[in-house]
Amino acid sequence: MTIRGDASLDMVAGILIRPATPQDVPDIVAIWGELAVHHAMLDPSFAPSERWQAEYRQFIRNLLGRDDAMAVVAVDGGHLVGYAVGRISVLPGFFERRRRGYIHDVVTEEAFRRRGVGRRLTEALLAWMREAGVLTVELTVAVRNEEAIAFWERLGFATYMHHMKRDLQ
Repeated sequence: MTIRGDASLDMVAGILIRPATPQDVPDIVAIWGELAVHHAMLDPSFAPSERWQAEYRQFIRNLLGRDDAMAVVAVDGGHLVGYAVGRISVLPGFFERRRRGYIHDVVTEEAFRRRGVGRRLTEALLAWMREAGVLTVELTVAVRNEEAIAFWERLGFATYMHHMKRDLQ
């Protein structure tokens, strides 16, 4: 699947997967807000800032059009119901596999979960990364988010590192 340009359109069961546009940003921000609330319930360190809307809006706008980033959306009847964001980074030369993909977010509205939409959004990101020569894709998932952990495991992701934190309050 080519994800940039007209050839990137992918429609199954009436849900279109396509590259995000600047016009999609308000809907992406709204869906991220739902994710932020969910994550904050899992761990207070995920609590969004007072300026989260403006900050996330700018984060997404900055990614659109970059060669090392991709945002795709799922659209059902003209309504944006999910999105995914990924990036490609190049590690220092002392790593054999230097080109790494990183999945930032894959989120769908509650009513569209367990219907294959998240899988299709992820597959679009993975296809883009594969075409860019990426061999390894990473992501982080909240340790208490059992539903998300199961989702990623079904897609073939496995734990290979523990990401730890310590509050210094």
